[in-house]
Formats: sequence, structure tokens, C-alpha cells
Amino acid sequence: MSAAGPVKLRSRLAQRLDGEIAAVAAMPARCAVLQAQRAILWLRHGREAEAREELNRLQARALAQPRIELAAWLHLAEGLAAYFTAFGGGARERVRRAQVMASAAGLKSLQVLADAWLAQMAFVDRDIDRLVTHATAALAAPDHAAACRVASALGMAWDLASDEATASAWYAFGRRAASADGDDAGLAALFYNQMQMRAVRIRHAALAGEPGEAPAVLLGVDSIGHFDDAVGGSARADLTPLLRAQLLTVQGDFAAAAVLLEAHLPEAVATGLARVGGSLLADLAWCWANTGEALRARALADQAALEVQAEDPRHCDLDERAALHARLAQVYARLRDDALAARHGDAAQAAWADDAAQRRLWADRLASAGLGTPPR
Repeated sequence: MSAAGPVKLRSRLAQRLDGEIAAVAAMPARCAVLQAQRAILWLRHGREAEAREELNRLQARALAQPRIELAAWLHLAEGLAAYFTAFGGGARERVRRAQVMASAAGLKSLQVLADAWLAQMAFVDRDIDRLVTHATAALAAPDHAAACRVASALGMAWDLASDEATASAWYAFGRRAASADGDDAGLAALFYNQMQMRAVRIRHAALAGEPGEAPAVLLGVDSIGHFDDAVGGSARADLTPLLRAQLLTVQGDFAAAAVLLEAHLPEAVATGLARVGGSLLADLAWCWANTGEALRARALADQAALEVQAEDPRHCDLDERAALHARLAQVYARLRDDALAARHGDAAQAAWADDAAQRRLWADRLASAGLGTPPR
């Protein structure tokens, strides 16, 4: 354990794992598997240092005394460590390895949990085919941990497909599963993801010039941090200030938004948010353009305009691509570069059309796969 002492979390899930580990102290093989599961929980609460120390110890044990069950759980743990620190970095390959090993060894709870995380990663990759495949597999067996995670993925998927009612039903299903499991980290993730998608709708409606919800949802963003503090922290807590910054920008509070973006955007982009970082750079340029920093705004807008060219059109966030172009059109218009403003305005319209087509596709694929209604 680290010099700071044992990790103390307040959730029933953490307490149950601690109790089970103590109860099987005389059974080293079973104890190691439970310790791997506890390290995963630490990761989900943002306790990376403690989890890393424990996983290193368990990896050494797995080599000295090989067991398929421990190896499979460690693959899941390492995949999630990569996911939480960089939203990638080999995460999917490690989690898929855990899923394959669990399936071959008959470890059903691990298999469906790995499928649920793969569904989440498929959403991040905007890969609807993989999302449907893994979500269907994750729901094949009753398991609270898998249900919580797959509900988050499907809630966000239906939000992306512009069906808020169906998305809400999946988030509620996930909350019930997390509550039944005593999983505060799962509840925090569901809360954040639902709030994130709601904020995305507000931001995109404003950029597309459509009527939308007021940024009063900022109060909900504040409460994410309060809940995280109450349960002992969460993974990627650095994202909440960026969510708030986006809403402050929509609200027109440019100085406050710029402070948050300048403080938190560098670390977020360095640790895996490069794909959406472009539109946030454009937001910061827009803030600077409105606070009298025209030279910095122009330089950052030019940078963001180049970065968008590196995106993979097959699996990029089409809504973020549209948001980027729409925001750059505003920046260049404010800087009186009418030619670039028009160019990015046209690009935004094309991207919004692509986004609308993707939303229709996702709704059709999810519905046809029988993923429109959560299990009872």
C-alpha cells in the first residue's frame, strides 16, 4: 500500500470487497482476484497511484503463479487504466483480451462486464456496429456491474440519436443497477454522462442557431463535483470544469469561461481529449475574441482550423466537427475575415447535415437491435 495509507472509500461496494478480501485471506488465489476487482474500483474513483501499486504487485504474482481468472481480470484492469488516463492507449485491446479469456474460461460475470466496457468504448469511437454487438452481449446475463456500464453507453447513444426519453430510461436502469450494487462510482459516472450529453445539446443548439435549453444546467454540473467529493473522488474529475466552461461560453460569460479553458484544457488534451479538443480550442478563441485579445484569438483559430483536418471522418465526433466549424465561423466573423467566416460556415452546415444523418442511423440501428427499452 502507498505511503498515504489504505484507500478508504465510502461505497457499499468498496466495503463489500474489503470484507470479502478479509474473509478469504487464507485462499491466496481467490484473494488476488478480489484485489484486482478492488483495484478497478480504485481506478473508477480516480485513485490511480494506489491502483497502479496494487496492479503491479498482482501482475508479479500472476507471472509467478499463473491463473487464467486473475490474468483476465488484470487485462480488464489494465485496459481501464489506459481508458481513464487517455481514452485509448491500447484500452480496447486489453479489455477485449479480458472478454475473450473470460468467455473461454466460463467466467460469465467478467465476460459481460468486459462487453459492457467495450460498448462504452465503442460509443467513444462512434462505432455503432461494435456498440450494438457488445451491448447486446452485456445484457445477455443479469449482472449489476455490467448493467450499470452498458446503460451508460446506451443512454449516451440514444442521447446522440436525439431521443432524450429513451436515453433517460437507460440512465434510470443504470442507476437502479448501481444502487443495487452499492456502486457510488457507477452512479457518479451515470450522472456525469447524462449531464454531459445534456450540456452538449445546449451547446450544439446554440451553435446551430436553434432554440434550446438554457444553460441553467450549470447548477447540475456543480453538483457533479459535490457528489464526487462525497463518495471519495472519481476518474477524470478534470472534465467537469471543461463542461462548465462550454456552458459559460454559450451563456456569454467569456472571461470566466476562458479562465477555466486555459487552466484545464492543456491537461485534458494531453490525456486523451485531442478529438474534441479542437472545438474547445475554438471556444477559447471565441472567448478571447470577445475579451479584446484579437491576436491570440486569430492564432488559436488558425491552429484549430488545421487540427480538424487530422480527424478520421469514419469515426470522428461529427457533432464536435460541426461545432468546431460553427465556432470558427463566429471567430473569423468577429475578426472581420469574411472569407474564412464563410468557408467555415459552409463547412459547419455540411457537418450538421452529416451529424443529422448519423443520428438517424444510430436510432435505426439501436431500435432494430432491440435496444430501445431496458430490461425489466
